[in-house]
Amino acid sequence: MNEAISKRSKERAHEGMMPCIAAHAVAWETGASPEKVADVLNDLDIRVSQCQLGLFGYGPKVEGKSKLVRPMPAIDPHLKARLEAKAPKGVISCRAVWDIADDLRIERFVVGNTADAIGLRIMPCQLKCF
Repeated sequence: MNEAISKRSKERAHEGMMPCIAAHAVAWETGASPEKVADVLNDLDIRVSQCQLGLFGYGPKVEGKSKLVRPMPAIDPHLKARLEAKAPKGVISCRAVWDIADDLRIERFVVGNTADAIGLRIMPCQLKCF
């Protein structure tokens, strides 16, 4: 399986980087877990970029451009309640954020941005980025 993951990863990577969505596509195509893909990416020295939650990988961190999450003018109370229910200690997993987004049929970025805005810490990442 590692050979298939390695081959697909090399095909999808560009200049040592691979978007989060492409890494998850490799997992789906090979039947591997995202965590297993992360291990192979690490071995290949390929870094994950463009987090689907908007948390990292969009530009230089020193310039404050690495993440897309920004202050929100308003927070949906139903979404806030769903997030807080999955984060009793102020921490919610990336997978849980994805599940909430899928359940509510809204973009993962919106849910990730909301989680960040209400002060939740998102971890662990499915691709072991944090």
